[in-house]
Amino acid sequence: MKYEFYSGSYGEPGEDGIIRFCLDTEKGSLERTAVYRDIRRPSYLGIDASKTILYAVQEEVPSGFLHALAIQPDGLWPVCALSTQGADPCHIASDRFSHSLFTANYTSGSLAIFQTGEDAMPVALSQLIRHKGHGLCPKRQEAPHIHCAKILGNQVFVVDLGLDQVFVYQLDEKRELWADTGKRLCLPPGSGPRHLEFHPSVSGLLYVVCELSSQVAVFRETGADYALAQLLPTLPEDFHGENATAAIKAQRNLLFVSNRGHDSIAVYRILENGLLELAQIISSGGKAPRDFSVIGNYLAIANQDSDNITILKINHETGNLEPTGIWAPAVKPCCILNPAERSQP
Repeated sequence: MKYEFYSGSYGEPGEDGIIRFCLDTEKGSLERTAVYRDIRRPSYLGIDASKTILYAVQEEVPSGFLHALAIQPDGLWPVCALSTQGADPCHIASDRFSHSLFTANYTSGSLAIFQTGEDAMPVALSQLIRHKGHGLCPKRQEAPHIHCAKILGNQVFVVDLGLDQVFVYQLDEKRELWADTGKRLCLPPGSGPRHLEFHPSVSGLLYVVCELSSQVAVFRETGADYALAQLLPTLPEDFHGENATAAIKAQRNLLFVSNRGHDSIAVYRILENGLLELAQIISSGGKAPRDFSVIGNYLAIANQDSDNITILKINHETGNLEPTGIWAPAVKPCCILNPAERSQP
């Protein structure tokens, strides 16, 4: 089988910032088929519903940018770039029909929401949501730090590492502005939530990865709010070094979390009641696995500090990941985008 995916990076202009790869599992090869070098620090990527437009953040201060690029057979072509009105945009999400784009400004603690035209191009910043407050850790939680947004129907879940909370917003009656519902997913103080994932098939179950505490949390919807149902470590008991978790993804009955420091992927079985059971912790094949994506029955991993993309195979019979020996070089890779899994719940 052949699979196509993109990687984003912390590359500078002139370096291989965005790379299109082809994974050929029969040949055991990973080859680049296109490269884009004209965006500084294109650290996170997104794609529209028709898979004709690639979105990329430009993660920098004092204000970052959202770029839109047309996907062509021979590569990517720039179309437009809009300011995110905040520092260090680090995540992109879009609704099912690409009517809205959500960009998380990490350092500014704000969420930039863009309107898009019929061609899925961002045309204007329609709303800027700013969080206030601080958390327990003076170095990492001195202020709000929105790390990602994820859409579920007419709601958007906004993860704030600085405030140890996930905020829930929804469209107002006029379907024009996103309003705070008052619902919160509250994490233990100092845990630093980073990203979240929905249960693959059961509504009302969410999984949140905590960067500062190296834990994964399970939340269950309880009518008007969400309750913390489980909190598990992502590291082996005998590891005492520094670590920061990063990405979280699910496929069928498995949940995956990446560890930067221990440089591994933690694999959990999703039980029938939605709770988790640790199955395996395996090397990512590189240093600082900042992001990964499920691609067929494989995991493509962006190892930022070792400048490589590695491939692990998912064995659904055992619930484990297996090394493949497949890898490719990449400059400071920090995002993996699989166009085949673009659709939102």
